[in-house]
Amino acid sequence: MSTVHFPRSALVWLLVSIFIVYLPLQLQLPLWAMSVFVSVVIWRWMMHLGRWPYPTKVVKVVVVVLGISAVLISAQGRFHLESASSFVLVASLLKVLEIKTQRDGFIIIFLCFFLLAVNFLYQQGILITLYSVLAVWVLMSALVGLHQNTSAEASAQNKVNTAGKTSLKILLLSLPIMLVLFVLFPRMGPLWSLNLQSHQAKTGLSQQMSPGDIAKLSNSDELVFRVIFDGPAPAQEQWYWRALVLDQYHLKEGKALWRTSSAPSGSSADIDWYPNAWQPELQPGVFDYNIIQEATDMKWLVGLRGVAAMENGIGMTADDRIESRQKLYQRKAYWVRSWPSMAIAKQGLRPWTRQQNLQLEQDADNTSNPKSRDLAQYILNNNASDEARVAALLSYYQQKSFSYTLNPEVMARNDIDDFLFNKKSGFCAHYASSFVFVMRSMGIPARVVAGYQGGEVNKETGHITVRQYDAHAWAEVWLNGIGWRSVDPTAQIAPDRIRLGLREALSDQGEFLRDQGLSLIKLSHLPWLNDLRIQLDELNYYWHQTVLNFNKNNQASLLKKWFGTDFFKTSLYWLAGLFCTFFFLLTLLVLWQKPKSKKSRMQRALIKFEQKLSTHALERKAHEGLADYSLRLQQAVPQQAQSIKALLQQLEYYYYAKPDIAEKALARQLLHLADQISRQVNHASDKNSLRQSR
Repeated sequence: MSTVHFPRSALVWLLVSIFIVYLPLQLQLPLWAMSVFVSVVIWRWMMHLGRWPYPTKVVKVVVVVLGISAVLISAQGRFHLESASSFVLVASLLKVLEIKTQRDGFIIIFLCFFLLAVNFLYQQGILITLYSVLAVWVLMSALVGLHQNTSAEASAQNKVNTAGKTSLKILLLSLPIMLVLFVLFPRMGPLWSLNLQSHQAKTGLSQQMSPGDIAKLSNSDELVFRVIFDGPAPAQEQWYWRALVLDQYHLKEGKALWRTSSAPSGSSADIDWYPNAWQPELQPGVFDYNIIQEATDMKWLVGLRGVAAMENGIGMTADDRIESRQKLYQRKAYWVRSWPSMAIAKQGLRPWTRQQNLQLEQDADNTSNPKSRDLAQYILNNNASDEARVAALLSYYQQKSFSYTLNPEVMARNDIDDFLFNKKSGFCAHYASSFVFVMRSMGIPARVVAGYQGGEVNKETGHITVRQYDAHAWAEVWLNGIGWRSVDPTAQIAPDRIRLGLREALSDQGEFLRDQGLSLIKLSHLPWLNDLRIQLDELNYYWHQTVLNFNKNNQASLLKKWFGTDFFKTSLYWLAGLFCTFFFLLTLLVLWQKPKSKKSRMQRALIKFEQKLSTHALERKAHEGLADYSLRLQQAVPQQAQSIKALLQQLEYYYYAKPDIAEKALARQLLHLADQISRQVNHASDKNSLRQSR
């Protein structure tokens, strides 16, 4: 089997392909991958120019060992999507250094197609989709370039242009097929699930929280979920999106650490799975809404207070949350129903639940946060009811000049004491943590709830977008005869945070997204940029609803609407019929379309030369070469014999020997000779006619 050498003209498309596939992946991969990419591209281009040699076997071994070592070190012994992507990327880049044959080019292009598909595991928005279409065109151009004849006479620039045009035609022809397959081909679930992150959940919320954790999340504008209500939405003050209930208090190095608890058996809290879970009747004050939640690598889902599971695979927990049976390694859309004003656990608490929500851990040497416990005792003694004690503690925050900030000072060992009596400045988690601690010190069951508060409403679509900076922590207390009541101490200090959202509340302080670089949200004070951001958000929302959310159930509903009850068989018939029709029409088009080759100036001149002489039956015969044609013309027009011989000899040299002959001048001379021959033949014909008349 013969080896086909790598076409030099294909290298440009190949390097562009690697770059366009690598660029979005670099946002997810370690920074050292960038140095590998830059080094490989420079090295390969210098090899193309003939200035640097191919790497030797020793160099290859060293480079491969360094690349694999870098992947293993950055992975820290874990196997996840980033480590796998890094390995494939490094292998692709190193393969570039040893390209010698066409087969090597094929391997790199197919690896690039694989990496392009891997990128969709990280992000699936409309912008990255359009970018991927561009990347497919570039990869196909590189593939076409690899099939171009290495011995062809066309210049490298012409080959590059031809490859780009050919791949664009192929891509445009494939679009109708892609749309038909997307709508009619049976939808399948993912073939596998992968942990997308190496360390923590993608959204940042974890099953434990120290008071400073949520403040770190608020420096990110990453999308968490979108919500659309089926009908009127509740008041914005009720937009508390519950994700986790942190009811287990620990001390870590003398500081508060809140965690999610487990049931006495050691398993997760009891979960009632749909359709066996409780569902409130749809009535005023009860809301149905659809949530599109981004991947979290965890099972928790978000919902308002009084939440109920409404889909298979979703269940309701005893602490008023919903969970998924499977971890969210991919974006998930689901329906939820909530009754925010309902009374929860009004009848009382189970012993284990009460004990868990009163638990306070102590230091080995002494009682932690003694000043906070003294404050709790003071409030307990001076107020007759639990409701009054809650109100008294909330008043304490207002009376002592507390402030709200994303950058609180580091708290001392007894962090709740330090916050309540010294620093008096903190984020929502500081207020929720201190509130629950004091409530428990008074013997009132209380817990911390972590989730998100508020969201941005898109006026065109009506959907609510919740981002990372909307992360929030608040408290819940259990009151006799009332049940669990949501209490947000932050609202006492920074009511604008609850009413307007974090962005508006901190707009004048310069703290919002302070650590973010380029962010459209951070620049939303510019009207045109803010309009652009809102339009992009609207576009992405429609993209998620119509394309990304086109799952098996949605497809079945659509096909049933089109084809009736026996939609599956009918849709397959339609699919087969459309494909047969498409390929039949395409075959006819190929068979009927005549190849259109662009003729050179000399070819056009020679055609005109023969057309002018055809009126005198002096055109070139199909079997006649230029030398024989020249002899026949000389015999027919002896007066122009020398000119005919010289010019057609030059034309023969031009076609076969290719000397340095000006094409434009030779074409002009050829047409001028045709005029001279025509005049000479006409003149001879006129003389013969005159002689015969006499």
